[in-house]
Amino acid sequence: MKKNSVDRRNFLKGIAGSAGAMSAFPLQSFVNNPVRFSAVESAQDMTGSAKSQPKIKFAVIGINHYHITSQIEATKRGGGDFVALYEGGGQPDLIAQFAKLYPDVKRARSENEILEDRSIQLVLSAGIPEDRAPLGVRVMKHGKDYMSDKPGIITLEQ
Repeated sequence: MKKNSVDRRNFLKGIAGSAGAMSAFPLQSFVNNPVRFSAVESAQDMTGSAKSQPKIKFAVIGINHYHITSQIEATKRGGGDFVALYEGGGQPDLIAQFAKLYPDVKRARSENEILEDRSIQLVLSAGIPEDRAPLGVRVMKHGKDYMSDKPGIITLEQ
């Protein structure tokens, strides 16, 4: 297996702030108002994010909350290549909006299709809150990094 020269932990630290800032904008505003999205994206570009070749491949499992869009956009700005999506029981209206935003992203047939893909290094999720911690454990057991929408853990047992 080819060793990746990108330090994934530093990559994740770099995109964490952007994801938080973008979470203030609902998904619907990105779908219906591309001008606003462009302005937000341009503001982020002024922070020094370099548009270069993707550094890591990432996927999404679970889109039950619109914060996933800010996570995706921050990861892409940081150099990530969004390669696959498993909706994970997402709400039909969110799935339709998501398909408009990311029409070219591969739709996985199952969670395992993403987990077993060795080229994917990072999994993002804004799934159902009680499912986030168990998903994170499964992701990490497959040797991938995991970034979850808040809250990542909701019970002491998790």
